[in-house]
Amino acid sequence: MVLMAIAVVAIGTFALPSTVSLFSGQHTWYDISTGEKLPCIKCHADIYEEYLKTGAHAKLGGGLNSSDNANITKPNDACYACHRVVYTNRGNIAYANGSGPASIPGREAHAASTVACMACHEFNASYTAPPAGGFSDPYVNISDNKDPVTGFKFNYTNTTLLGGHAAHQGFVVGAINDTRMEDANEACIACHTQIPVKITWTHAYSLEFNATYNESLSLPPTHFDTSNYTANGTVVVDSYGNETGAANTTHFP
Repeated sequence: MVLMAIAVVAIGTFALPSTVSLFSGQHTWYDISTGEKLPCIKCHADIYEEYLKTGAHAKLGGGLNSSDNANITKPNDACYACHRVVYTNRGNIAYANGSGPASIPGREAHAASTVACMACHEFNASYTAPPAGGFSDPYVNISDNKDPVTGFKFNYTNTTLLGGHAAHQGFVVGAINDTRMEDANEACIACHTQIPVKITWTHAYSLEFNATYNESLSLPPTHFDTSNYTANGTVVVDSYGNETGAANTTHFP
């Protein structure tokens, strides 16, 4: 009995406080309202480290002190600046908020949303950011004339920048039609980030045209008129580009 009593006292002295502390800590909830309440970087430290290398974006929402890039001030606000974004005039995206019994679940997104780059970079965006415009309206050939994921139509063009000569127009349209990511994010990321890219190209094999001698033409530039331009056959080429910008046609460099 004495030994059992000693064992019970020992358990009460060493084990019970730890058990109480464990369950007490488990039930201390973060406030999920906006602001520096919920520590995003506790789980997403790797993403935040990448974010700090993004130049102008790294100062967005207080992610870095504007006068000292080494001084991290409000990492959560930096996350919220994009991932709790509201598409102005397109219907609000409501998030979970509040604390304890007063918590409210999110309507369209619980804690964070995947967001289209054009939410900030379209013409007339509600955020001050350089517009990624200069494309023709990419939604013309999309069945419902809006992005199939977001349900929104972003402004890629305006009355001044019509985008009639945009070489990457097809890239943007294809990315919007693909529902893997929001809007044209696939195209944005492929060009503007260091994500590795592999592309399978189907090129025309050769260019053909007629050259007809015309003695009335003076040199320079030539005595020939050219006409009847056609492309003959196709050739398939795979190109690989890594995150440093290096590239070749056999494997990732």
